[in-house]
Formats: sequence, structure tokens, C-alpha cells
Amino acid sequence: MALRVAVSTNAPWVGSGYGAQMAELGPRMKADGHDVSILANYGLSGTVLDWNGISVYPQGIDAYSNDLHPAQMARIQSETKDRPFLGATLFDVWPLKNPEWDNVPLLSWTPIDHSPVTPEVLQFFRRGGRKWAVAMSRFGETELLNAGLPRDQVFYAPHSFNPEVWRPEGETMRKTMSIPEDAHLTWINAANKGSTPVRKCWGEQLTAWAIFAARHPDAYLYLHTDLSGMAQGVQLEPLMNALKMPRDRIRIVPQYEYRMGIDQKTVANIARSADVLLHATRGEGFGVSQIESLASGVPIVSTRWTAMTELVGAGWLVEGQVEWDPFQGSWWKVPNVDAIVAALEASYALKGDTAGSAALKAKALSFAEQYATPRVYDEHWKPIFERMEVELKKPVPVGGVNREERRKALRKGKK
Repeated sequence: MALRVAVSTNAPWVGSGYGAQMAELGPRMKADGHDVSILANYGLSGTVLDWNGISVYPQGIDAYSNDLHPAQMARIQSETKDRPFLGATLFDVWPLKNPEWDNVPLLSWTPIDHSPVTPEVLQFFRRGGRKWAVAMSRFGETELLNAGLPRDQVFYAPHSFNPEVWRPEGETMRKTMSIPEDAHLTWINAANKGSTPVRKCWGEQLTAWAIFAARHPDAYLYLHTDLSGMAQGVQLEPLMNALKMPRDRIRIVPQYEYRMGIDQKTVANIARSADVLLHATRGEGFGVSQIESLASGVPIVSTRWTAMTELVGAGWLVEGQVEWDPFQGSWWKVPNVDAIVAALEASYALKGDTAGSAALKAKALSFAEQYATPRVYDEHWKPIFERMEVELKKPVPVGGVNREERRKALRKGKK
């Protein structure tokens, strides 16, 4: 028997990482017989829409829909009679403060971008109710287990990419962007959100590229992000001016089109145009742009920290300095500017190395295959949903299920 699943995340037509993941996952769940609804915490207000046969419910007034989505899940659960109901979330769990989240069985596909797991994330999973965590990375899975969550509460399913879109063959955008074919092109594809502190390390990454560009007059940069920092991010124009970056060699996504949403095929064309993706941040729960870049045959530069460490299938990991995040109570890492410059230099050195470039491209494509959506769904999501069907049929103890009760049950089963 299939499930009735209500997923709280970005709307599937939104060009964000979470929106793209829901666009990949939702239709496959539906094709597998699950009755799926999407509760949009971003991308839809004031109405319910049909998207490819899947109902998409609106966001609340609260930034994380705490005011609406738990109630929507409870309503859908009460109306579900023919199959088990499962609530799900795809974004951070630490902002989910409404205790009503604890009243529905909840599978949370959650990023872990610090080490160790932050206190508020653990608090969410421990505060009551029937909850399961799905880590986006093996790093996240290990951290959740090390933090004390029991094995039967933790799953793993990575983010994935559409192999029909993200592939090495296809159009490129250098001519459109007026970038010489023999120039070196670095691209950055990252959301410009948050500044306390700046997780995406705009200062460090742009400083490194400015140093690199001063050495190479044929170095170009493409920024696929919001320049204004309106989502409590960084105003990038003053930063670029302070760094005296060569603006004639910088290309920026048209801001109106970026806000309205750019087709993934167009972004894939940009990826194929690049020599390297620069993605050296303080921490990542996954970092889907890394896999999309690798699937396009383009190597990456990332920080040796959190999920990034396991996703650099082809490219360069850079070291840095661990930093305490006082807002979330754990550690992440600030990448070293000189190390980023060295990685960009290594990428530049491949320009004249046909054999070396071909070998790195082949390595990128081979590594990326394990994250193609059809494979990820079959190897990870199908077993998770099968397990959920079993778990949801089990009787719920009076007062719900807490960690100590689970441990008692496990100890009893071993006797």
C-alpha cells in the first residue's frame, strides 16, 4: 500500500535547490502510487494550484510557514482514510518552532552544515512526536548518529540532478555572454542569503578571484546570484568595487530574469561554458550546484568541510580555519583565500593540457552518475518509503514516542 505524503518545501517551479529537488522527486513519488501534495513555504501565496497532477498548497505568513503548514498537514491527515499518512519537510528543521509539527508523523530531509550537529536541530528531533531524519550527505548521516540519534531514526538520500538537463553535451553561452572561447571562466552559482555570518563566503571567494584575475588578463567570472542581498544577504556591488575587480571581465545573471526564474536548461548551458565552479563556503548540507557542475563535465573548488568533502569528485578541496558560529552553536570553516587562488591556478594550468582536462572531465562525469535522479530514487527513496509504510502501521504508544522509549524497545528486542 502506497502513502499519502504532504511535503513542506519550496514550490517545484522555483529555481532554488530545494525547488529543483521537489521537481525531481514529486513526479516519481506520484508514478510510484503515492498520493503527493506539496506545501510551498516559498513560491505560492493565497491559493492552491495543480502542478503535473500534484496539488501545491500556499505558504503562510511566517517565513517558514509555522503558522500554516502544520495545520495543513493535520487536515490532510484527518482526511486520509485509505492509506498511511506521512508529513515531510525539505529544508532546515531548526526554524520549525510550532509544537504542532510534533503532532504528525514527520520525515525531515534536512541539511547538516556544521560539525557537530547544532543544538536546535537535535532539539527538533528529540522534543517529541514520531520523527525520522533523512540526511542529504554521508557527512550529515554520520553527524546525526554521532549526536545520539538512533540508527532506526536516521536515513540517507542525497540530492540529485536531472541527467537529461545536466550533461556535457549541449549548447554553451560564451558567445551570448561575450566571453572569448580560449578564456578561463569561473562561475559561482549560490544563493545570496544571510549575513550573520556569511555562509557563502562572498568576501573570501571574490577576493581570491580578484587576485587570480590580476595575474591573468584572460580570466572571466560569471555570477549566478542576487546582487542586492535583499534576502538579508551581502550587497555585492560595494564588495566588488572595494576589491577593484575588473568589471569588464565579470558577467552577472540579469537580475529580473533571476528573480522571475531561469529555466534549468539555460543554467546548464552556462555550466558547460565554464572551466571551474567556485563553491568554497563555510558549510553545506549538500551543495547541489557542485553535482550539477560535475554532471556537466566541469570540475569544482570547495572547502574541505561538511558535505563538500565528499562531493568533490573532480576538482580541488581547499583548507581553511574552523570558526565558531555563535548563532547556531557549532563549528564551520572559513576557506583560506590563498588556497582558493592556488586551486584556481591549478584549473587555469589545465587550459593547455588537453589530456589532463579530458581526464578530469571523465572523472567528473563518472563520479556524478551516482547522483542522477533515477538512480537516487531507486537506491534510496524507494527503500525509505517502503520502510515508512511499515513504521506508520505500528501502533503509537500513549504520549507519543520519545528517544528513551525507543532505546527501551531496542534493548528489549536484543534480549
